[in-house]
Amino acid sequence: MTESEPNRTASSAGPTLATIMVAILVIQATGWASGLRGKTLAEAVERGAARVEAQSVGEVAEADIRRAIDNQRSSLRFWAVLSAVGDFVVEPLAPALRAVLAASGFAAIAALSGRPVRYAEAMAEAAAAQWFWVIGLGVQVTLMIVMDRTEVETSLVLWLPPGSYPAVSWIAARQFDLFALLGWIAVGRSGWRLGLVGPVTAGGVCLLLWGIEASLRIGMATLCGAAIRATLMPR
Repeated sequence: MTESEPNRTASSAGPTLATIMVAILVIQATGWASGLRGKTLAEAVERGAARVEAQSVGEVAEADIRRAIDNQRSSLRFWAVLSAVGDFVVEPLAPALRAVLAASGFAAIAALSGRPVRYAEAMAEAAAAQWFWVIGLGVQVTLMIVMDRTEVETSLVLWLPPGSYPAVSWIAARQFDLFALLGWIAVGRSGWRLGLVGPVTAGGVCLLLWGIEASLRIGMATLCGAAIRATLMPR
């Protein structure tokens, strides 16, 4: 390897992450443009409005029923905006945060063990590994459009037997995604290949970061899901 090759590798993290961010935005925009992203929320609003009407008939004035239904339907805009923030802000930023944390972890361990830090190269390698998450998202959105389904899974959910599951269990199963697994393997392999960490340590760092990300996603999805159900599907 010549002296200029590491420099080119080290300087590629920024453009790589920028390209990944644009790719995620395009894929998410395609999903929203197909109408499938907002379809689930729209259906929940209509079911909630129907429940409000059924529960209120004979108990309150018709004007109050109409007002309650209008309020129910107007809440769709809020939840749609919140969902869009997740798709167009949180998801595009996730690869950069994932790469920074992984590279920082590898570099810190290398420094403590007396090995060459090589942070910039680790950052470039971790950034390139984020393409696995982009491919996974692209596969999901493509299958959603082709199959005309609001949800398509590439995770452990595919292996669950038919039946009803608690929301937390279902969301947790979604964190075991094939493309995310391949991505974390690529991230860990990059730290090992660069000589920053050993294979066991690389796996431990990736497992820790995956656990943190999965916990945050499970917590936020559970919280938002409960709020949506309470708002759109009142008892």
